[in-house]
Amino acid sequence: MKQSIRSFVRFVRQTRAVSALEYAILVGIIAVAVGGALATFGDNITKALKTVGDSVDKTAVGTVTAKKP
Repeated sequence: MKQSIRSFVRFVRQTRAVSALEYAILVGIIAVAVGGALATFGDNITKALKTVGDSVDKTAVGTVTAKKP
């Protein structure tokens, strides 16, 4: 157990490891923020995208004309 703690401390002290650790923490914070935003606004985003999709479908159907032989 002491060996693994020493290895971790040595890892954290290294410059490259500190940069990697900072990036890992940053990615974790961003993931939590995105998850929170999706949990909060997920239904509204879904409704907005459905409205846009329906509008596109109506527009596409209205502009396409089939030629009869």
